[in-house]
Amino acid sequence: MANRYVKLGTYRDKRDASRTTEPLGDEPETRGPTWRGAFVIHQHDATRMHHDLRLEIGGVLASFAVPHGPSLDPDVKNLAVQTEDHPIEYLDFEAVIPEGTYGAGPMIVWDFGIVRYIEVPAEQGLEEGKLHLSLEGRKLRGHFGLVRVKGREPRPKGEPSREWLFFKKQDAFAKKGGSIVTERPESVLSGLQVGELPKLAAIAKEVERDAARLGAKKGRVDAKKLSPMLALQGEVPDGPGWIYELKMDGVRMIVQKTKDGVELFYRSGRSATAAYPEVVRAVAALPPSEIVLDGEIVAFDDRGKPSFERLASRIHTAPRADLRHALQEVPIVFMVFDLLAVGDHVLLDLPLLARKDLLRRLLPAPGVLRVLDHLESGGDKLFAFCKENGMEGVVSKRADSTYRVGPNRSGDWVKTKREQEATFVVVGHTVGERNRKRLGALDLASYEGDKLIYRGKAGSGLSDDRIAELLPRLAPLAVPSATAGGDYDSAPRGRTHVKPEIVVSVRYLEWSDNGHLREPVYLGLAEDVEPLQCRAAPHDEDHAVPQSPEAAEPAIEEEAIEVRVTNRQKVFWPEEGYTKGDLIDYYAAMAPALLPYLEDRPVMLVRYPDGIEGTNFFQWNVPHGIPPWVKSVVLGKHVSVPEEGDDKKHVFLVDRPESLVYLANLACIPIHVLASRIGSPDVADFLTIDFDVKLLSLRAAVEQAHTLREILEKVGLVGFPKTSGQTGLHVFVPLGNAVTPSAARTLADLLGRLVVERHPDTATMERVVAKRGKRVLVDTGQTGPSRTIVAPFSVRATKGARVSAPLSWDEVVPDLDPGQFTIRTVPERTRAIGDPMLPMLEVRPDIARVMGELGKLIKKG
Repeated sequence: MANRYVKLGTYRDKRDASRTTEPLGDEPETRGPTWRGAFVIHQHDATRMHHDLRLEIGGVLASFAVPHGPSLDPDVKNLAVQTEDHPIEYLDFEAVIPEGTYGAGPMIVWDFGIVRYIEVPAEQGLEEGKLHLSLEGRKLRGHFGLVRVKGREPRPKGEPSREWLFFKKQDAFAKKGGSIVTERPESVLSGLQVGELPKLAAIAKEVERDAARLGAKKGRVDAKKLSPMLALQGEVPDGPGWIYELKMDGVRMIVQKTKDGVELFYRSGRSATAAYPEVVRAVAALPPSEIVLDGEIVAFDDRGKPSFERLASRIHTAPRADLRHALQEVPIVFMVFDLLAVGDHVLLDLPLLARKDLLRRLLPAPGVLRVLDHLESGGDKLFAFCKENGMEGVVSKRADSTYRVGPNRSGDWVKTKREQEATFVVVGHTVGERNRKRLGALDLASYEGDKLIYRGKAGSGLSDDRIAELLPRLAPLAVPSATAGGDYDSAPRGRTHVKPEIVVSVRYLEWSDNGHLREPVYLGLAEDVEPLQCRAAPHDEDHAVPQSPEAAEPAIEEEAIEVRVTNRQKVFWPEEGYTKGDLIDYYAAMAPALLPYLEDRPVMLVRYPDGIEGTNFFQWNVPHGIPPWVKSVVLGKHVSVPEEGDDKKHVFLVDRPESLVYLANLACIPIHVLASRIGSPDVADFLTIDFDVKLLSLRAAVEQAHTLREILEKVGLVGFPKTSGQTGLHVFVPLGNAVTPSAARTLADLLGRLVVERHPDTATMERVVAKRGKRVLVDTGQTGPSRTIVAPFSVRATKGARVSAPLSWDEVVPDLDPGQFTIRTVPERTRAIGDPMLPMLEVRPDIARVMGELGKLIKKG
């Protein structure tokens, strides 16, 4: 009988299903060409220590043994021997393969993420012997190559070589020297090193023995029926005998492993097993035969803060393919704060600190499973930190407390949450008493998806003046029946329902168990917020709705967008004869490359209605009568500009090609951007060093730019060069999401000073031209609050219609000619080589490490 496992036949033939711990997997269905998928790199201590690169291709994992492991050095090309295809279930496999079986020995998930295939689909690349990869992992990022070589091993005639070379390509993520294998030896799943994996079983036995010694009774916890311990709301308690934990903005989770497998349960008792396969896998790999854990599943945003909005897409069960995508795009962590059972012992009656000590021994290293740290003093300082940094709050716990099963709340645990603000739609108002008879409270609601849900009523904060302001607006909106779903709070003196058109701002403490606001206070009308933008909801599994741009505001029918273009033939560049139409066509063609740099960033424009030789003027504010599909935002509400007083600016947000065409039709030539986004105005995610060569030559600036690159590499930063579009050079330095605009300016000044110190004869930071001499101005003034810089791919109002063109560092050479990058040449160049700056949007440096290394560099002089 023919083997029905076509792709996985060799894999299965080598393994004894009755003995191996490896997944056997199902034969994949036939599918089309692979352009994108998952990848994993295992470290495997078998006969010899090696790494295995596995790439998702055609429903299986094409596998390559890499004896010396991956490298970030483009000069290092390591042998990769193609082995048998592995099942897709191998993506998160981490275990000790039993002695006496094929591949016996410990194996960890050294890296994991997304692979994209460039130029040709993966199947074609395998056949032709050349794979161009873009990896987005926890450790490996950027472009890699995998190229087949003739090889030395004997093989049947006509059979391709199994030997390949695996190497890093030169890009922003490349790093000369060093070894990422030795620098980052830990698993991204368990946090363990490969040599630590076999020791876990012995540790688990010790934990079970110590649990019994401490008084744990034999028995079993049924996690499905368990109601987790709940905290009372209150102030942070002071005094001895308390410990303090951060309250994580995630979802509460009880996780149980038995001989039948691993199950996850939300606080409500609903199963969560299908939504978090990486937690299932990580708990299954723990040595105890039975275990019950309590904690929160958390997703982190780009700033490292817990983000319930990011977690929302993982909460509801999804098809397997969607979950694999979610695994790659929305990594989560199970922050474990309690151990309720281990082996055949129940730990509920043990003191909290004893349970935590046993837990930390079972989970010694951070991976998908992490022990939530605690403080034994300073709870008030921890809460102050939460308020300053927008964290949810603090949970204080008695160190000697037993685990008291809910649903009743225990004073042994106290939660202290910072107050929050959000906008809500008014869906009614109630009759009050005495002098508040006209309006006792406002009925509030918010949207979950496309459904308007009642969230409670707010009476505090309604002064006589505010009531007088509200009632004339509410009266014409009255309707006979409720306009929101859900259970309304009682209104014993009467209620008036209204159409959901008025939006208000409310401060509140938290959400009640029934999804209503606790201690809400009315703050005022929110005139600039649309009802559909009101999305505040309890942060639990029953109210999680994945956020999307479409959910935040009314959808625009794409086919209805038509940009009215005027005066296409008007000459803007007289010497070359380039017209307004040429400008419009350039921005339309370059929209895919330019828009990622404009996303969520307010832009400042310079308009040239009569071309580059005519009058020009700056434009922050949008003109009257802009089309509804052109986005805008009030800048004063998002970016602090103290030197400009209270004059708020109503600025453009460019999110689509049509908006670029609209701006070009307004005769906007250059487009300048802020380093902050509207969602994080207190963060500058890049800084700029501008090499202004007006009084010297570009050759000197090129030398200085390479000096800057060396400095950046030494301190752990990456620079991305581009022409200024005039005569100079810009270097963008991504900072991630942890640096304020003012701090970014300080950092830019430090870097600029280091460059000038190394080139005292040709570089200066003196801004007064008369004092500058024939030197390049190393200008750091384009970084800081309210400061803008011309965007990559932006056109400049210069002769030749030059463009601010992204460059690779190999192109930053003494004879660089900025004049070669124009509206005529850049589109074809970009089609041919892509965007050298694109990795900048993904770089997230370790700023704490950067500042430490920078300090050392400054001390050295």
